[in-house]
Amino acid sequence: MWLRELPALDWQEASAWTIVAVMTPKPPGFLVRHIQQKRCVVFVGAGLSAGAGLPTWKELLLRGIQELVGSLPKGEVHQQELSDLVKWGKLLEVADFCKEKLGSAYHQFLSEQVRGDQVQKLPPTHDVLMRLPFSAWVTTNYDKLLERAYSQVKGGGSPKTLTHKDTEALGRLLFDGGPFILKAHGDIDRPETVVLTSRDYSEIIHANPAFNEIFSGLLLTKALLFVGYSLSDPDFRLLMDRQLTHFKGFVPERYALMTGVGEVEQDVLWRTARIRVISYDNASGKHAEVLDFLKALEAEVLPKPALEPFMVPSESAPPQSGSSPVLESMPSRQSSPAPTPAAQSWHVTSHNVAAGSGPGSSVLGSRVAELFLQGDEEPEVSSSAPPPRGPVPQPAAHVPAAAPAPVVVPLTPHRLHIEPVEGRIQLRLIRGDTAPVVQGTVPTRRGDEAWLSLKEDEGDEATAAHSLALTQGLLQRDMPREVLAALEAQDASAQAPLVLHIDPVLDRFPWELLPAGSEPVSLMRRVSRAPMGIPAQVRGTPAVRSSPRILLIEGMSRDGSLRRRELERLHALYAAGPFSCTVLQGSEATFRHAMEALRAEQTDELPDLVHYTGELILPGSGPCLLLRDGPLPVGALRSVLSQGRLPFLVMNTPSSAYEYLPFLKQGRRALRLPLPGPDAFDQREGFMELAVQQGVGAFVGAFSWPDVSVGADFMVQLHRALLMGQPIGDAVLQARREVHAKLPDDPTPLLYVLSGDGALQLVRSQRK
Repeated sequence: MWLRELPALDWQEASAWTIVAVMTPKPPGFLVRHIQQKRCVVFVGAGLSAGAGLPTWKELLLRGIQELVGSLPKGEVHQQELSDLVKWGKLLEVADFCKEKLGSAYHQFLSEQVRGDQVQKLPPTHDVLMRLPFSAWVTTNYDKLLERAYSQVKGGGSPKTLTHKDTEALGRLLFDGGPFILKAHGDIDRPETVVLTSRDYSEIIHANPAFNEIFSGLLLTKALLFVGYSLSDPDFRLLMDRQLTHFKGFVPERYALMTGVGEVEQDVLWRTARIRVISYDNASGKHAEVLDFLKALEAEVLPKPALEPFMVPSESAPPQSGSSPVLESMPSRQSSPAPTPAAQSWHVTSHNVAAGSGPGSSVLGSRVAELFLQGDEEPEVSSSAPPPRGPVPQPAAHVPAAAPAPVVVPLTPHRLHIEPVEGRIQLRLIRGDTAPVVQGTVPTRRGDEAWLSLKEDEGDEATAAHSLALTQGLLQRDMPREVLAALEAQDASAQAPLVLHIDPVLDRFPWELLPAGSEPVSLMRRVSRAPMGIPAQVRGTPAVRSSPRILLIEGMSRDGSLRRRELERLHALYAAGPFSCTVLQGSEATFRHAMEALRAEQTDELPDLVHYTGELILPGSGPCLLLRDGPLPVGALRSVLSQGRLPFLVMNTPSSAYEYLPFLKQGRRALRLPLPGPDAFDQREGFMELAVQQGVGAFVGAFSWPDVSVGADFMVQLHRALLMGQPIGDAVLQARREVHAKLPDDPTPLLYVLSGDGALQLVRSQRK
């Protein structure tokens, strides 16, 4: 039941006011608008975690006192005094004392109490909060409930989660405008970030100016909604201190959903922090109005979109039984006033995939149908692409049928750390938790000599094969013998995935070519690069839809016909499964169409996989993809990727990961391997760095010049393996081996690198 707003009150009126509610307060109109525009930040307090069964501040400290009494020989001496301090509201003082006395055991106690593993079912409040399009979720709680809610709502993955320690990444996200979770008082999984005692609070206010500046920017540029706080909450008091510190005249609208706040307190909140209280009665004593309010807010913010019917072009013939798919025109996003015909997108529907007929017929088509069929229903297979210009070739003519993917037994990944240590390169191979660490270093002298000889030998020969051979020779000759022997060893774990942890100073070098016997390690086992410089929690983990959305883009190229054929082959693969596949090629591959396709009009979400084939240019401002009407710069792509979570980014273009050969051809400069000068890699970056910064799940790109035709074969094999349910790391390995087996003298399959999560799957063999 809604309560009418008092007619004398104005939402813009600069005076104290409140909403008095009988049951559930109505969401303010300005709040709804700000959330719809993604200009609102929600602050989540301890009250919401308490609703999940986690202890409140007082309950946590009382349990901490009991832990202290049971752990220390004379702990009971302080029990009564500490309990009285909790009763009197001296919570920070009690936390300080308990932390000091319990020492290293304190964090273990804290983790058991507040991490939230004991919460079997999340409260619906958390799900609603994650469905609402806030620009950020800020919480002073340490638990993992918001992250779990994100994964539950998105169908998997994990959000970009930052703390007050992650100032660089936080500043970048604020600039880009991407959604994230900010755990302002720390994350229970990162003990060094937890803010609990008076000393911790003092440090975060006075000893972290970078975070304070970023946080003040958040307070002064976004509307705010506080949920789950009370006036006696120490976290809320600290936030109010920040409000007072940074309030200088105008601030965006601020709302607090609260109960038990009197008129005097409401007036103080308005005058000191410009917070408008949305009050509720809490008649049940269980704060049921909080969920009701959030559901009402969701209904206002996310109205159900009206469905638009598809229209069949008049020139399309009625479908025949067993015929090829029917092309149905979808309404264009924008009407075109020009005499030039408006571009159309197309929806391909097939109902006979499982039967093996139509363009998707192959072993692959049957396998994809098998992976997605549920019960006795057949999937509706959809993709969108430009209208075909002439007959579309059958996939079997260019994509041989593949056998079902073998069952892969998960193995603990091995980690190879490559880092500079005192002027030398150090390699440390960690093979699980029990095997001894194998490590070795490259002396600066030998590395320098090898580097100079490599550059001299390079000369004017810029072929990928020549440079590849030189690089392999360098690695074979000068890398630590003990590490190379361990990589070559054929023991029980020889097939374990290898994750490269490469220091950013050294990451634009093809370490995937490290020898494992007579072959590069990237031909012998699954190899991926761990994103460095940004913690995994800050990057997050993207979720893949149950019916993935694919975007294929053909850029400008001197080998246009080969690039076009590559996209046709990939589109034929995805036409065999329940995918929404958008193809931009020819006149459709423009900057505007690419930006529109990256952000779906209705869902405003990124695709699950983006594949680009074409040219790349490297101006001083950064790498650019070359589209029909001009470049798509890395900055524009960054602004789009920051708004969501892209699982897969695949780029079949020279130097799309990073530019390697120009570095080799710089001539006789005072460069050392592995510690080149600070400017050695300037303007050599590709898109791998962007993928790391924006949290792309898995990035595949080249560090040299792949042969266009062979590269297309590699990409088709890669996508086929993904469709068979293989993780991206295994898909890259299989594509390498298959192409290398056919063309052993061609370096192309060795010129691609994988950065990110090698275990990420586009298709899961078991869908819930």
